[in-house]
Amino acid sequence: MEWYEEMELDDNPFGRETKLVGFDDVVSEMNYAITSGGMMFIEGGKGSGKTKLLKEAIRRFGGYGKVIYVNGRELHTELNVERLLKDRYGVLGRLFNKKPIGMILLLDDVEHISKRNCERIKYYFDQNYLRSIVFASKSYADSGINESVKQRIWKVISLRELTNYEAVQLVRNKLGNDMLNDRAIKEIYKLSNKNPKLFLENCEKVCKVAARNKELTEEDVNTILSEQHTEEMVVA
Repeated sequence: MEWYEEMELDDNPFGRETKLVGFDDVVSEMNYAITSGGMMFIEGGKGSGKTKLLKEAIRRFGGYGKVIYVNGRELHTELNVERLLKDRYGVLGRLFNKKPIGMILLLDDVEHISKRNCERIKYYFDQNYLRSIVFASKSYADSGINESVKQRIWKVISLRELTNYEAVQLVRNKLGNDMLNDRAIKEIYKLSNKNPKLFLENCEKVCKVAARNKELTEEDVNTILSEQHTEEMVVA
């Protein structure tokens, strides 16, 4: 039996998509950039929430069939922007060189995109095939984006750390009020170096071990995560 089944839950709460916490201002800026037809850049370290934000844009605008999402890290060949646009019309688009107007392009891990492709992206933006573009990477300065493209970027946003209150709310949205108390959640957040992705992974590790313990202390959290880290080091 899985730990969450012992809690009488149907599925793993940490696998659920829940409301974004702590990024309201960024979401507002991103929505403005998309609706007004501009370019913006979101920078933040691994696990800081960049991909989560782009998924929020897909949720808000994807229903109109106007969103193209590309993760540069997952590309097996060079990005072909023209092909992506033509594919929106399927076989007819490729046969008759038909491309949609006003698409929204979300580029994750943009540091893996070549400078040549950045120029192509700018071209399709200038021709109105791309209405707006949101770039995401760990660093704006080290993204490798051409200067000519940087000149078009309306705003660069650096993701901040969640506050302790926001970290607690993030877990509450997924897990409810059972199992982990506020003190335990804050301790897990601190031990996760305040990285949202690692934080949620560590919350799940603690829950797996302590499914039947409703009153975890900070010392319990330290012990569980220390033991988990040791086991992972031995396996590696």
